[in-house]
This record gives sequence, structure tokens and C-alpha cells, in this order.
Amino acid sequence: MEPKDFLYGRKGPWPQPCPDHPYDESPGVIHLPLGEWVDWWSTIGLRFIIQWPLFTPIYFLQGLFNPGLKKVTDEEFHEYLTNSMMARFITPKMDEVDKKIFASHMKEGKDYYIVDLEPVRVVQLFKGIYASPTKTLLVKTDFEKFEIVCIYMEKTETILLPTDGDAWELAKYFVLQGGALCATMVVHPLQHFPMDSINAITKTALPKEHTLFKLLYAHMRFTLPLENAVLNFRMSLLHNDKWWKTYAPFPGPYHGIRELLVEGYRGIKNNDSYPPFTYPRRPPKIYSGYGVFLDAYFEDIYAFVSEVTKTITPGDTAVRNWANYIAQWIPGFPNGKEIFEGTTLTEVVAYYIWDVTVGHTIDHHNYGQMDVRKVALRIRQEPPKKGTKMKPLKKLQSPIDLMKYKLAMRLFFRPTVMTRLIEVDYGFKDHNLTRAQEVFKLNLRATDKKLKEQGLTYMDLNDIANTIQF
Repeated sequence: MEPKDFLYGRKGPWPQPCPDHPYDESPGVIHLPLGEWVDWWSTIGLRFIIQWPLFTPIYFLQGLFNPGLKKVTDEEFHEYLTNSMMARFITPKMDEVDKKIFASHMKEGKDYYIVDLEPVRVVQLFKGIYASPTKTLLVKTDFEKFEIVCIYMEKTETILLPTDGDAWELAKYFVLQGGALCATMVVHPLQHFPMDSINAITKTALPKEHTLFKLLYAHMRFTLPLENAVLNFRMSLLHNDKWWKTYAPFPGPYHGIRELLVEGYRGIKNNDSYPPFTYPRRPPKIYSGYGVFLDAYFEDIYAFVSEVTKTITPGDTAVRNWANYIAQWIPGFPNGKEIFEGTTLTEVVAYYIWDVTVGHTIDHHNYGQMDVRKVALRIRQEPPKKGTKMKPLKKLQSPIDLMKYKLAMRLFFRPTVMTRLIEVDYGFKDHNLTRAQEVFKLNLRATDKKLKEQGLTYMDLNDIANTIQF
């Protein structure tokens, strides 16, 4: 083969240790082809440049005339924890520390689960703004149905019950704040940054006409410049250090917020809720209808990928090299020998496609629907203990806090879809693969219909993006 057989003449992007955290985060892809930057700036970057100054005064005035937080009922609190992206944190794996904390609130014969938001401990806080790690105890009432038992506030070492009045009401905001921080900065980044190595190596190491290249490349547009901007641009919303960054909503400065990414990738020692990252073969178990929704689409993607990968010759040199390259950068990714064992190739490719399409989009869509006056990132009262009296709701979040949060929602958190999964075209030349693509889309539409009939209306198929593009 010659250089012309490859997308960038074998001189394309490649992973390297992430500059800000070379030992503690997933590898980054820093040096990108000019064409990818132009493509990104002319679409996604341009939207930021236009909307940032346009909506800053609008959201400031909204925060000024409607300041503070809104009341969160126990029913809404339950819905956020058990039927949204925050359901990712529900687990039956209770550590010995958890069992000790909740011992007096657990009864024999019942199944208990926990929502552990320990990573919040690394966040450094601006003056007058507060946060606390929390643990919420749940008891199982039916198949993937739960009742909230109590909340443990780590900063005050207090267990609070629904009968604890103001202290309970305030505790709910701290749990939701922790859920927002851990969802957006601990768990969700694992759908972003570890996948960059696959993106870069695929573009550089696989021939353009290879079936695996076509299958993956269709899901790679916009992603690398976006990831680079988030991690390395000083204009990123992670850099919360300048007053004029009206879109930077986090409760503390850059270094503490960036440490949340480390917590997700490296894991937390002796905490089963946060294991070190290893490349998955299928979506992790989520104890919620949210998980049922995600799994349904994964099965469609897996079936399609299986039809495509069975046309790839076992031992294919390009695939073997591709896997060997990636295995050096992503923990748990199979090497060039392992990739041909059983259904391994299908599994890792199906997970990648699911991750950058359905898995990634629904998190943004779901979080973007949350009320910023109920799921706060900044809280202006200390964590409660029994007997705490809560400040008036309008004083718990400032107009500036709201302005920053609403702008971040519009610019970064809420999805703006440029290319859609249902419109994907892999450019296959083989008639059988073209037919497989058609069947794939028919199956996606059937799944969309079936999920809606089941009441699992988390998002519409037409709103699922084809790549990581927000």
C-alpha cells in the first residue's frame, strides 16, 4: 500500500499523554489536521462565538428577575436519582464503610442500593459557595424500582431523613449538585476522551477503503477538535477562573474541577462505585428505565456491526495492527491477537459506535432538560445537619450563578445535533453491506417505536447524533 491509500497519508493524528494530566487522565489527541479544525470552527465553534455574547445579557436578566432555587419535591428528587442520567450511580455494591454508615437504617431481608457521590471531595470551592460528598441509601421495591431511605452528608457527618424538615430539603440540593458534578465531570467524560485514541488511530492506521475504516469513520466527524478544545483551550468552561467567562458555571476553580476527570479515569481506591476505567464490551448496567432504553439501541448496533465484521478476514493485517496500536493507549482494549477471538471485534466496535452516538447523546439530552433552579451547580449555604434552617430559596443561587449555568446549558450541555445517527451513510460498495445498513436503520426505527410504546420516551431517534459533536 502507498500513503495515498490512507486518509492522511499515514501522517494523521495520534494519541499522546494528556498535557495537563499526563499520568492521570486518558490520552489526548493534540495535533490535528487543519481540515478538521476548519470543519469544526465553521460549524460548532462559530455557534459558540455568536451565541456567547448574544445570550449573556438575556440570561443575566432572567437570573436577576427570577433568582435562586425552586423547591424540589420528594417525588422530583426520586425521579432525578432513579430515572435520569443520575441513575448511572445506582449500585448494589456497598462498601464496608457504606454498610457501617447506614447500619441502623437497613433491615434484614431487604435489598439496598446506594448512590455514592464521593468524587465531590476533590472540588475546591469559591468563597461563599458550598458542596459536599453524599451517599444516598435506596431500598429496592420492585424490578429496578426504589425508595429513598436517607442521605448521608459527609461534610457534617450527618444522616438525614425525609422527616428532618429544612435539613432534608437542603440536603436534596446537595445530592443533586453532586449528581450533576459527577455525571458531567466523572462518568460522562469516560464516553468522550478514551474514545479519542480509537478515533485518531483509525484515521491514521486503517486504509480508507477498508471495511472497518468505513464502519468507524462515519462516526468520527467533529470529535477530535471538540475534545481538544474542552481539555486544552484556556477558553474552555473548565477554566472557571475569570469573571468574564459568563459560561463557566462550576462551583470552584479549574484544578479541583479537572480532578473530577481523574476520579473517573483512575477510579477511587476501596470504592466499588468508582473502579478504574477499562474499555467496556457493552454498556454498563444501569438500574433504571434509562438503562433499558440504552441497552435496546445497543442490541441494534451490535447486530449491525456483527453483519459487517463477519466480512473481515480473521487475521487481517490492518485490523491486527489497528488493535495493537489502540491497546497501547486504552486499558482493557484487546490486542492484535485477542481482537480475532470469538466476537471480540464486534463487541469493541459496537461499543464504540453506541458510545459516541446513543450513549453520549442521551446524557446531554437528559441533562439539558433538567431545571437549573432545581439541579444546581452552585449552592450558597453550608451543608446541613439535623436542625439546620434553610435560607430562603432565592438566596441559595445568585443571578450570576444562574446566568453562567443557563449559558453553559445552551452552549455545552444541551445537545445541538449537526449529523444524525438515522442518516448515517457508511459508503459501503458491497451490496450485502449496503443492505445491512438499510436493515440497521429499519431496526433503529422499530426500536424507537417499541420504546415509546413502553413509555420509555427519553429521547426521539431523530435527535440522536451520529458523532460526539457537543
